[in-house]
Amino acid sequence: MTDESTSLGSLLAKWRKAAGLSQANMADALGTQQATISKLESGAYKLSVAQLLSFLSACGLSVSDVAGEIDAATRTEDRPLWERIDE
Repeated sequence: MTDESTSLGSLLAKWRKAAGLSQANMADALGTQQATISKLESGAYKLSVAQLLSFLSACGLSVSDVAGEIDAATRTEDRPLWERIDE
């Protein structure tokens, strides 16, 4: 489990709760099991783009609604890697 996947998982839980959905409700909406939602939110499972889009749709959100939050949660450095190569 990486910090990035944990951060994204925390956002998933935040968005789900803001939509008033339990993990079981989300699992039903996505056609999966509650344990899968739990593992996605804990960072134990990695999320595919298709899963992210479905998750957001179930929450009534779009990628553009949450892009800033995803960027902030997954940002590791202020400068791109290619600018830090020689450090």
